[in-house]
Amino acid sequence: MTTCVVLVHGLRGSSAEWETQRNALEAHGHPVVVVELPGHGSRIDEPFSIGESLVTVADAARSFGTAPVFIVGRGLGGHLAVECGSLIETVSGVVAVGCGTQALNWVLDSYRIASMSTHHLLPDRGATMSSAASSTFVRAGSSGGVAPSEHFADTLRQLDELDTRAALSRLQVPVWLLNGQLDRFRMQENAFLGAARQFRLVRQPGVRLAARFRRPADTVRLLLGILGGRYPTRSRLTLPDR
Repeated sequence: MTTCVVLVHGLRGSSAEWETQRNALEAHGHPVVVVELPGHGSRIDEPFSIGESLVTVADAARSFGTAPVFIVGRGLGGHLAVECGSLIETVSGVVAVGCGTQALNWVLDSYRIASMSTHHLLPDRGATMSSAASSTFVRAGSSGGVAPSEHFADTLRQLDELDTRAALSRLQVPVWLLNGQLDRFRMQENAFLGAARQFRLVRQPGVRLAARFRRPADTVRLLLGILGGRYPTRSRLTLPDR
């Protein structure tokens, strides 16, 4: 049976960041749903909430009926993927890209303080900064909004509702953690791996998360390998740079 795939974008991203990966997965016969989280992309005018985000991802996974589903998420999307994967029976695997740190209060507080203390001082209240951030993850020419800077602190305030380590301990299916060697947020990578029953850490040397999404063919290659069973769990793998 063909594996279905749900793709979940990251914080202040949109569904557009998965365009290349979606096209490639569908070309290889995998049905794909790319979600749009509240407060992002086409839902930019909706307030963000963790609860509604989880409902969005869960509904996408259940839209395939009884078919096996992989949930793939980047950043925030990866944390949501782990949480939903621990709750939905049809999920047969989870891929979390750039997820190596629990959304701890002190980490979020530092970002909230930085956000509130700098964005309001800028002439455009951070709109240019937001645009630059979104261009890191969204392919040139694609559509999709990015959560405005003034809503960023409100969004961050809710992230401590997610306990990814606990969700990993409940997860009954394999999970792949895809991290770049130069990713900044890998403080709890080993703790996450220790919590998961079946895991595989896939690391790309000399790569940051942003660089990986500017080279979407790399992510396509990894996802097709995972779906094709070439990267079994319970081990670690360092990939060549190309």
